Amino acid sequence: FFFFFLQPSFERLFCCFLFSFFFFFDPTMVLPALNTRGVLAVLLLPLVLLSSRTRCAGVAVPVSASVLETAEGSEQFDCKFLASYPRQYVAYKTETPLVVDGSLDEPGWEEVDWTEDFVDISTSTKPWLTTRAKIRWDDDFLYVGTHLEEPNIWANISSTCHCYDPNENQVIFSDNDFEIFVDTDGSTHYYKEFEMNAANATWDLCLNKPYDDHGYENSTRVYGDKGFDMQPPLHCQTHVNGTLNDPTAENKYWTAEVALPLSKLSYNKTNPAPKDGSVWRINFSRVEWHIRIVNGRYVKEPSCQSCPVPGGPHEDNWVWSPQGSIAMHLPEHWGILQFSTTKPNATLPRYYEEWPVRSVAMAVYYAEHAYFAEHKKYTGSVALLKHYAPDHFLDGTCTKPVSVVITQDGFSAAVTDGQYRATVQQDRLLVVKPVGKAVL
Repeated sequence: FFFFFLQPSFERLFCCFLFSFFFFFDPTMVLPALNTRGVLAVLLLPLVLLSSRTRCAGVAVPVSASVLETAEGSEQFDCKFLASYPRQYVAYKTETPLVVDGSLDEPGWEEVDWTEDFVDISTSTKPWLTTRAKIRWDDDFLYVGTHLEEPNIWANISSTCHCYDPNENQVIFSDNDFEIFVDTDGSTHYYKEFEMNAANATWDLCLNKPYDDHGYENSTRVYGDKGFDMQPPLHCQTHVNGTLNDPTAENKYWTAEVALPLSKLSYNKTNPAPKDGSVWRINFSRVEWHIRIVNGRYVKEPSCQSCPVPGGPHEDNWVWSPQGSIAMHLPEHWGILQFSTTKPNATLPRYYEEWPVRSVAMAVYYAEHAYFAEHKKYTGSVALLKHYAPDHFLDGTCTKPVSVVITQDGFSAAVTDGQYRATVQQDRLLVVKPVGKAVL
């Protein structure tokens, strides 16, 4: 039972009870080795130990390496790619629309769990302030609530016009802010971003593809009335525990509540509205600037705490699911949002079955771009790409052989594991379909 409490699992608990039965419930046993039950007990002990390497079916538990050691001592590659598996959250449907007032004290929020605390975007240094979030949904909105610990609550941007005005700063992360990123079909294209500060000033936009792939911002800030905007029907509000822009106040935290319209989140997407079991990609970010108090006012003085070079003239970036680098616009690294229609906290996180082909497809993408950086061209040779990819990703260990075709625009690669087929091209467009369905 010591091993069970060291690392609990269903398999370990089962083995512990079997071991106890064979070992303790034989009154005639003097030494375990002298009778059948004792022998069985000794034989079961290795199963108790080995069960630590398993996990309950349907619950994704990331591990720290991609290579697992088998019972025989040999190495076996982890074909579930758990080492890179992102954080996952189950969002429960609410039959009653939530009241968006900035406070998170209504039953609809209190009955669901928080996410894990946010971490630094690229380092293992623990952020000095706590941030966490909750998610719910109904037929019209995706609701997000967040709690941000903060002893200095300030905002320079008090409002935004959601219009084209070069004289107005609408880039909310110039202040401390909270940000939401959503990709409803996991394609890495036409994802949505929303930002807000403690004054409830907002900015939302649609990216046709990541900036590194020559994507551009579609928003009212750039295109005026013709630009993408989720407001209305998006509505949001903040609640400040303290006083905004008052260094003398006893500030503790601020909370925010956002209702993101499903119709706007699905703009330029073809996937259906969410239902029980649907999976989206999502991540949250908090930008935190170091400040000084000068003449009774907050003055921004960049000096990051958990960044790669602490004390550098930059902001801190804290996120729910780690990105691995200081870059939010890598949608393939975002967390997994699983929709549920059961009562709150009744659904276990389910392993994202598309993850293996997604992982291999993105390994091809990065390998091709690394090859291009050296040779100024893409290649159709998987043998050459293997030198630019992690071990075992492209050698057919976990999937069927990868195929790559050079196209007029760049390349198109395909991979299948027999269950799902993924295609990826040079601009990061990633499309995954069940085997038997066309991949457009």
